[in-house]
Formats: sequence, structure tokens, C-alpha cells
Amino acid sequence: MIGETVNLNIIQDIVTKFDIKIEIGGGIRNFESIQKYIDIGVEKIILGSAAIKDKKFLKEACKKFSNRIALGLDAKDGFLSVSGWKENSNQLTLDYLKEVNDYGVSRLIYTDINRDGMKQSPNFEQTLKVADISNCPVIISGGVSSMNDIKKTKGLKNIEGIIVGKAIYDGDIKLEDLVKEDA
Repeated sequence: MIGETVNLNIIQDIVTKFDIKIEIGGGIRNFESIQKYIDIGVEKIILGSAAIKDKKFLKEACKKFSNRIALGLDAKDGFLSVSGWKENSNQLTLDYLKEVNDYGVSRLIYTDINRDGMKQSPNFEQTLKVADISNCPVIISGGVSSMNDIKKTKGLKNIEGIIVGKAIYDGDIKLEDLVKEDA
């Protein structure tokens, strides 16, 4: 199933029925999959493991699908992880980013695996190092615990947003509060 667009019909329904921008990632390994998602109206395609394992694929995807490719970097202790966090790539996150920084990625999603789902606040220190190097805006992911974490991201240089997951599921952050904060 890896590399197949198995949920294409569901995603198309979401794109059609709701006036929201959709990003999709996970298992996208070829240009055909990227094209299928773009054809149904997906805004951004997130490349992760495939982009880390094959920089040429990332570079060509950015050229072919200008302003549509986001790069998902999942890191543990400063090293990139791939294949659903099962493999350490032995590549330093910042070194990799320096190598691919001019490829034309339109957004970078940086997840600190040590923080993800832990609600211990994001790794702002490392994320800011990534944002400082990155030629595109960065989304913080992993560890959001409260509205204070979200408020802290406002005004940070080259930080475009923050992903909130477990804190919503557990009720620590209410969707209504997120809407108010965005206003």
C-alpha cells in the first residue's frame, strides 16, 4: 500500500465539500501520486521519507509541482528519522536542510519525535534553528501542551504555524480557544 493513493476518494470528498486548504502526506513516493492529489484539489503535498532517502526526487518534485511541495522533517536528537520513525537516517537535520534548502520547498513541517504526543511543549530551541536556516516558512509539530505554546509561536521569525493534536484530543486545548486566538 505504500506509495498508493488509497484514500483518494475520501480526500476528494473533503476537498469538494469543505472550503479549506488540504495538505496530504504519508507514503507519497512518486510523481503520479503527487499529480493525483493535485488533480483533486489538494493544496500541498508533504514529502517525508522519500525526500530524505532520495534528494533528487525532492528536487524534481519541487520543480515539477512548483509551490505545492512541503517537506516533512521528523527528527530525534537532531537526526532525521524515516519510515514512520522506525529508522534513524544517520543524517543531521540541519545538514540535510542545508543541502536541499534551494530546491524550492514551499513549507517545512518540523516534528521533534521526542516531544510528539508528550504534551511537554514543542522543542522551540531546535525548531528555531531549523527556521533560521530554512528558505521557506516552518510549521512546528510535536509536544503542544497549552494555549501558551501556541501564543509563543506568534511573532517567531519564519514560523508559519503549529500543529496541535493530542492536546485537543485530551481536552487541554479547546477548538473554540484556537479560533479566538487566530482572530
